[in-house]
Amino acid sequence: MIIPLHLLPEDAIDFGDSPAYTVGGKAVDPQLRPAREVELALPVAGPVGVEELMTLQAGLLALGQELSVPRMLYDRLYASDRLAYAYAHGDASLRELSLQLYDGYERAGEWIGLIH
Repeated sequence: MIIPLHLLPEDAIDFGDSPAYTVGGKAVDPQLRPAREVELALPVAGPVGVEELMTLQAGLLALGQELSVPRMLYDRLYASDRLAYAYAHGDASLRELSLQLYDGYERAGEWIGLIH
């Protein structure tokens, strides 16, 4: 179970200078560490890279289709539709890119293929 850090007493968390830290005196897996300020300040955090989405956008524009990059980051139904269109109507490179993006969504736990 992951407990949000704001619910823990202030003296329970010891970040120290190393990437490892403890909660209540017990070591915690480094993968569960909270995001640092630098990570929180990133302009976009999504299941797939913005660069790849912009490449997909350019490919779909060449086919006469619109693509909203920000919407691809939060709307799973829209993302599924745009990736399916790119796969069905694009050339080999656009098909490969759409498969890579689809896999990226799946690895991130977005499961865009399970939309009802």
